[in-house]
Amino acid sequence: MPEIFLHWLDMAPLTWFGCALVLALGAFVQRATGFGLAVIGAPLLLMLEPRLVPVILVLFGLTVSLMTVRHYRHEVRLGEIGMALLGRLPGNGVGLWLLLAAPMALLEKLIAASVLFAVAVTLFRFRLPVNRVSLFGAGVVSGIFGTVAAIGGPPMVLLMHGLAPDRLRGNLSAFFIITASLTLATLALAGQVRLWHLGLALTFLPAVLAGNALANRIAHRLDRRRLQGASLSLCTLAALGLLL
Repeated sequence: MPEIFLHWLDMAPLTWFGCALVLALGAFVQRATGFGLAVIGAPLLLMLEPRLVPVILVLFGLTVSLMTVRHYRHEVRLGEIGMALLGRLPGNGVGLWLLLAAPMALLEKLIAASVLFAVAVTLFRFRLPVNRVSLFGAGVVSGIFGTVAAIGGPPMVLLMHGLAPDRLRGNLSAFFIITASLTLATLALAGQVRLWHLGLALTFLPAVLAGNALANRIAHRLDRRRLQGASLSLCTLAALGLLL
């Protein structure tokens, strides 16, 4: 029985264990700081098992967003993200084209750039005008990064971080639920989602839930800024590793 399972898994047990740890860490950091699953997961999973990016990260990004929106659903204002959702459509198309046509070396550079962009957004929080044009543009960039690497959040955070924290979390969670579903459908239509991904996601689900549950129990005891600083350092090192 173990031999049959390992054959279906189609990866070394140590590789699977490393990927599970990465996903647990990403879920922990995201629950504790508000971001982290895709930003931490994309560069590290790309090093361990490139076939998991972006499908597995999109699946678990959707899972975490569904868990988060329950707490902030009363803060969701779809009118505030409508133009960004519209921008995701051409962004997803460009991202899918890159995913299918670009060589892996270029994709690694794009993923590293999206991670470094996420780090810069978190550290500096530039102020940009929020209007229909900027929301549409943020949606396009979010669609490209979200389809290639499941990192669709930073453009939206950059634009909307002036909102009250609960309103930001609610709107971003709703945005990610809709866009992750759209991205999964786009990837599935292009033949990028296989039963292997879905079955493998089930084997990783306990690790993601464990990371989330651990953060629920101990995150309030941790220094949020230090935890965020450590996770940003890890993201930066992993992204630079992809660039070298």
